[in-house]
Amino acid sequence: MIIKYIRYLYYLFYRTKIYYPKKSYSLLGEDIFLKKYFNKKKKGFYIDVGCYHPIWGNNTYLLYKKGWNGINFDISKFSIELFNFYRKRDKNIWSGISNKKGYRKIFFRRKINMLNTLNKKIAKIHFKKGFRTGKVKVNTLNYFLKKFYKINKKIELLKIDVEGEELNVLKSINFKNYKPTLISIEIHNQKSMYEDNSNYFKTDKIYKYLTVLNYKLIWRNQYSFIFEKKKY
Repeated sequence: MIIKYIRYLYYLFYRTKIYYPKKSYSLLGEDIFLKKYFNKKKKGFYIDVGCYHPIWGNNTYLLYKKGWNGINFDISKFSIELFNFYRKRDKNIWSGISNKKGYRKIFFRRKINMLNTLNKKIAKIHFKKGFRTGKVKVNTLNYFLKKFYKINKKIELLKIDVEGEELNVLKSINFKNYKPTLISIEIHNQKSMYEDNSNYFKTDKIYKYLTVLNYKLIWRNQYSFIFEKKKY
């Protein structure tokens, strides 16, 4: 048990070089924007699909420190072990999220890596030196929300970072029943995102899907986007 805890602490702090509190833990400043947006809300609820690490590279940790809680999903069992160890107010679930229930092949280089994915095409792009494979259960977000979500609780934030499977995650939730205030999501359009075209995302299926659902873009940094539900 002691060895396990030392291993957790190594991956939480030493490996990530996090020894002191930081102003930001996300990769592109998403958490700074989110903290400012929800500045007056001491407690709230988030859903993080593709949570990866409880602290480093995490968009919800600043909100968690503020008093929020939520549900975290990842296809890495070890990632969920770290969340269970360090973020005990959260519900942490080892599962993939997709638009269909079943089993999916996972493509990974290490058991904890922010680029682990269910998408073989994306794996070939990121893991040029090769990758390993495994299997993981997947289910819809609707399934888990019905099981663990209190209907009177507002979803302030839905964060999705699943390396190419983002649209399938969006299609797995019934937006008539669940209306997140903000959606933080990555849009990777491999054909055009690296060309000289800063508006590549406007032709992407994710952007079009969210637009139809009456979400508007309010923040962007590189491939990371935050959308807000339009108010009437």
